[in-house]
Amino acid sequence: MKISKPWWRAALTAAATLSLSAGVLVGPAQAAAPVVRVAAVKASPARYTGSCPASTTFSASVSVKGATRLTYRWIRSDGTKGAVKTVRAGANVTVRERRTLAGSARGWQAVQVLSPRKLTSKRAYFSVTCDGAPGDGGVVVRPKPEPAPPKASAEVAASDFSGTCPVSGQSLKFTGTIRVSRVPAAVSYRWVDSDGGALGTERLWFSAKDATRRTVTSSRTFLAGQSGTRWIEILGPDGKVLSTSGKAPYRVTCAPPTTPTPPPATATVSDPWVNQAEYQGECARPLEFAFTATVSASKATKVAYRWIRSDGTVVPGEVDLKDGDLTRNITLTWPVADPAKVTGGSAQVQITSPGSVKSKPAKFAITCVKITFSEAKVASPAQPYTGPCPVTVRTTATITVTGGSALVYYKWKSPDASTQSEVISGSKTFTRDWPVTATSTGTTAFSAVAAGDYGHWKESAPIDWSITCKAAEPDRIAVSQAEITMEGDKPGPCTAQNPYWLTARAMVTAPKGMTYPLTVSYRWRWDDGGYWHEEKLTFSGPGTQQASHQWSASRSKSAKLWLEVDSPAQVKGEPGEYSLTCDGKPPVPNPGGRILSVTNPAITPADYTGQCPVDLKATATITVSAPISEPVEYVWRFDDATSSPTQKVTFPSGGPLTKTVEWKDWRAVKTSGKVTGYLQVLTPNTAVSERVSYSVTCT
Repeated sequence: MKISKPWWRAALTAAATLSLSAGVLVGPAQAAAPVVRVAAVKASPARYTGSCPASTTFSASVSVKGATRLTYRWIRSDGTKGAVKTVRAGANVTVRERRTLAGSARGWQAVQVLSPRKLTSKRAYFSVTCDGAPGDGGVVVRPKPEPAPPKASAEVAASDFSGTCPVSGQSLKFTGTIRVSRVPAAVSYRWVDSDGGALGTERLWFSAKDATRRTVTSSRTFLAGQSGTRWIEILGPDGKVLSTSGKAPYRVTCAPPTTPTPPPATATVSDPWVNQAEYQGECARPLEFAFTATVSASKATKVAYRWIRSDGTVVPGEVDLKDGDLTRNITLTWPVADPAKVTGGSAQVQITSPGSVKSKPAKFAITCVKITFSEAKVASPAQPYTGPCPVTVRTTATITVTGGSALVYYKWKSPDASTQSEVISGSKTFTRDWPVTATSTGTTAFSAVAAGDYGHWKESAPIDWSITCKAAEPDRIAVSQAEITMEGDKPGPCTAQNPYWLTARAMVTAPKGMTYPLTVSYRWRWDDGGYWHEEKLTFSGPGTQQASHQWSASRSKSAKLWLEVDSPAQVKGEPGEYSLTCDGKPPVPNPGGRILSVTNPAITPADYTGQCPVDLKATATITVSAPISEPVEYVWRFDDATSSPTQKVTFPSGGPLTKTVEWKDWRAVKTSGKVTGYLQVLTPNTAVSERVSYSVTCT
């Protein structure tokens, strides 16, 4: 015999759907998106027949890759949703929800993932059939009579409003309290207004664990003054009114709007700034210092102000600010006729109308320095020179700064070199080397200027030089001294993201006594054991060609660099020197070993055809001369303008001096064609592997 269930025992059902799409294509410079998978969504038991209430447990297995937190909720076929929950993510996280059903029901539930990405699982279907079971001996067990439905009652409270009502209307909130005689219980109710009648029916469910009273609210927006009453009606399952709360009176009184008095205009001024706060330079000519500040007003008005100088001078002014442009820059020029007699000064702005506001002062300082030159000459070769070419000409010049230290810009002329700068106190000698490949004469000079006096360069006495070239030995390659130039005025921080660039150049001369066409193989080498790829020059006949090498630096370093010819005969050029100081940190000698070689470069797969993306791996062998206290840093570089992140490998004391390194966090997502690259060691000294190629064809 099937027992019917009372109207207040509502069945609860839930469901959700989940779709999963995840595709991650990761290149050398792109991180993987989070991957979420939901599996094993089920209800236990999926089918139930027996006495009620009955419980069903829903569960699912969620795996998350690429995130540390999982946020989800259960959704149900009746449109309801479970609470949002956040748990620690992992490879296999089991989520559960238990539902207790008071009567027969069928439906589904599913997991809805909210983060790290949104998706919904498959549905777990269930059914619950509540019925009576026959007793022993064939006696039918009669259902016990149902208890009387719980009784419900309500109370309502309202509020009044008196004041200015906004254009959008004034809202009043009504609060009601619904009580039931016992739990569990289901209550249908509706709000009723004396002005608008009954509102929509609403339902409440009191579980066995809930309190017997529940607060409910309602609101109404009034566009004009009004009064009335509002109450709650408790309804039966057939919609009939079972009980009614007391009627709560309300009143809204809208006062006429008031027109606010507009506030008066106000004015402000920014702290001023001066075009040259720290002047360092010659003081033999007049100077001017320009001050600027910004005046602003809250609305259109005339603003009266005055500049107040530290020497007591007051300069008044006025600006008329209009709607649409309520800010204006104001300026003051302070001429200094004799800078040698003034150490500095300051100026500030005072607003005198409307209101009274004063800015902070802006200051300038004058430091008089003087730059003189001495010992401007050709240091080598002895002048006039007659001998083999190319030959490196070295000139030197000494500048002396008196009056204190100063930032000095300097450069060589004819041939022109880049402008550089440094802080100098006292005397310093500067040297410049450049190659001369043919008989020639000329005049050069050294120029310098203090930073604050940049438009007024001073120049040393002219330096004359004369080179007469004799034929080189008939059967020997000649290599000039390396010339090294650094870009820009000064290195600055020179980080890995913003490196400092240097260029080395040397002249290679092939004489008449050799067989042509001639291929000359050479490398650039450093005095710390560093080296670069073998490169080649091709000569169709006797002559001179320039070889150059450009590289970046992200650390302070002092070194010598030269060009070394390997074939047709070994010839070593004279080294050039450079010193690079990054971020004010001088070079630190390397007390440990150095890189001897980088060998056996390989990329696997080297020639790939198939589905993409495909994982690639690059390997090479690094050998050092001795243990190294700091990690060896290296990077893979390719001719398609891509590179790996900076990698590290250690060579501690007692460990092997040869290690094979690999870079495998690398994925090709599209056809690449042939790509060629190599491994470059960055620290402790420069070293490179032979070049190696790979190709990817995606089908």
